[in-house]
Amino acid sequence: MEPLDLESRPPRSAREQMHGVYFLPRTIDKMRAELPGGKPAGYFVTGPNSMSAYVLHKLRIDVDEMRGVVARAAGEDEVEDWLREHVDSAIVDDLNGKLERIDIRAVTPENRALVESIYPWLRERPDIASVFELLETDDAQSFAKR
Repeated sequence: MEPLDLESRPPRSAREQMHGVYFLPRTIDKMRAELPGGKPAGYFVTGPNSMSAYVLHKLRIDVDEMRGVVARAAGEDEVEDWLREHVDSAIVDDLNGKLERIDIRAVTPENRALVESIYPWLRERPDIASVFELLETDDAQSFAKR
C-alpha cells in the first residue's frame, strides 16, 4: 500500500469499521503512515495508551504481523482479505460494546492525568465522554490549527 501523510489529514475515524470492528480502518491508516515515505505526525499504533494496540490485542492479531500485511499489500482489499481470515467474528460484538462503553470521565484519577497529559485540551472539555468523541475532537483540533 502507499504510505500516508497524516500531517495533511487525520486517519479515518475510530467509528469506521472493517469486518464490523471499530478502529481497524484507523489502525491501517496509522500503519500506512509508518511506511517509508509516510508521516505519522504523532499518531501511533503501539504503546501503553494505544487504542489500536488494544483492539488488535483483543482480536488476537499480532501488531507486527499486521504491519507486514499492510506493507506488502497492493491495496486495502488485500488487507481486508487477510483480516477476514484472522478476525474471530464471535468476539466482535463484545469488543465493540466495550469500546462503546469506555467513559473517559470515569477513569481513575491516575489514568485521567495520563489521558490529560496526551490531550491537555480535555481539561476544558468535561462534556467529552467516549473515546470516539475524544479522538474525533483531537483530530478536528489538530487539523484546525494547520
